[in-house]
Amino acid sequence: MANSNGWGDGAANNTIGWGQAANNLINWGKSHFLSWAGLTDIVGVTAGGTAPVNTVAPFVDSSNVNVGDVLTTTNGTWSGSPTSFTYQWYNVSLGDNIVGATNNTYTLLIADADMEINCKVFGTNAVGTGQGNSNVITTNFLSPPFNYSEPELSTENINVGGTISILSNLWNGNPSPTLTYKWYGNGVHQTPHTANTYLTANHDSGKYITVEVIGTNSEGSSSAFGINSCYVN
Repeated sequence: MANSNGWGDGAANNTIGWGQAANNLINWGKSHFLSWAGLTDIVGVTAGGTAPVNTVAPFVDSSNVNVGDVLTTTNGTWSGSPTSFTYQWYNVSLGDNIVGATNNTYTLLIADADMEINCKVFGTNAVGTGQGNSNVITTNFLSPPFNYSEPELSTENINVGGTISILSNLWNGNPSPTLTYKWYGNGVHQTPHTANTYLTANHDSGKYITVEVIGTNSEGSSSAFGINSCYVN
């Protein structure tokens, strides 16, 4: 039965609510309904729980920002003990989400060149979801291949059966160039040889071996010839 103060056992509704009622009206300045059994109020927010809050922003390394490079975000630091994280990469320059980019890593595409990009990280627990935004990185603009350190053969004199390799041979370009190789004996293209090393054979004896390296990407191609030759004994 109902009591004016609710001291009884099992009152259905109590003014103060010290009994075992499922819902009791407590008037301590603000009237609200509270279930002592579940510690959960009528709107379903768990007492004492908070949604995650990002306290240290996620971080994306900006050292590799060419087409084909892989960006990786950290989760950052959070309060509220998130139990899971989800991700959305974002094109800041265009003001739009990158469709399908929902992992903690993202491989840069040609469309991402010369753009500002970051990652939105969402931390979730039983109460709700919070958002953290990573630093913004700027990707490199598209550019054709360019050799800035010419190929150099590893030796200038070798016996038949020896292998010639290439030293140096450094390239720029965005996307990063794909390199192919042409080897020459006394200026004649040695068609079977396309690797970045050259295994000499009997027919090479008495010849000077040289190399041409071709860099190719979506923006074009260019060649760089070796700065020396190798004589085969």
